[in-house]
Amino acid sequence: MIELVELIERSMKNMGNVEKVVEEKATQLVSIAYREGIYVQISSGYRSLAEQARLYGKGRPFFVWKGKNYGKKGKIVTYAKPGESIHNKGRAIDFFLVSKDGRTALWKVDERWHRVGAIGKSLGFSWGGDWKTFKDYPHLELASQKSTSTVLKRGDQGKVVKQLQQQLNQLGYSLGKYGVDGSFGRITELAVSQFQKDAKITVDGIAGPITRKKLKEFVYPGKPLKTGAKSETVKRVQKVLDIKVDGQFGPKTEAAVRRFQDNSGIEVDGIVGPITWRYLFS
Repeated sequence: MIELVELIERSMKNMGNVEKVVEEKATQLVSIAYREGIYVQISSGYRSLAEQARLYGKGRPFFVWKGKNYGKKGKIVTYAKPGESIHNKGRAIDFFLVSKDGRTALWKVDERWHRVGAIGKSLGFSWGGDWKTFKDYPHLELASQKSTSTVLKRGDQGKVVKQLQQQLNQLGYSLGKYGVDGSFGRITELAVSQFQKDAKITVDGIAGPITRKKLKEFVYPGKPLKTGAKSETVKRVQKVLDIKVDGQFGPKTEAAVRRFQDNSGIEVDGIVGPITWRYLFS
């Protein structure tokens, strides 16, 4: 008989970068079903937009997305275009049943499939087997949760998460193949943790007020600072350069910037552009 740990390991591998709450509930689902003698394996979880395009293209031979033809002959398998599927947000999983030894996939929708759907619903999922127009028996999903909180953590979604990711991206922290997608997943959590480590603040992977304030301080303001500039941002630069802080970018500030650039081995022009900014605040 297949061991529970193997079913969970297979499922974890197939789910990819789903949100943590989905990962936890999927593991619970597999475990509960296993105790009832039903052997469940998660077949997929997070999908990139390109993966969604490939699926949507099945049964639609002329489907083109972002200039590329993803269309193929065959049976339609989804009605969600790229970006429309909750799989693209890491909030959905698909499952199937396997034989007792774990070697054979069982796709016949019987009472065991309905029982897994019921277990999923008890954990907070919506089950595709309940859909009226298009039955999707392998599908389980959690409704998206948009966050406007000042504390951002794994599982949050929305514009504020996207802004956080853009800041991390500007500072050179990797967001993997998923990029700036507005979904706070495992990769974003790792990027936040690395930033916290570099900024010498508490490392917990959660973007609270202190972390977000530090990010705002470190991110390039958007236009170069040079002689004649007068602002609070100039004061921040002067503090780092350890010179008189008056908020005015005069000859002394320019000279200090030039010394800093020379010592850092970067282009010496006396202007605080994106590269100099990164060296100043990294």
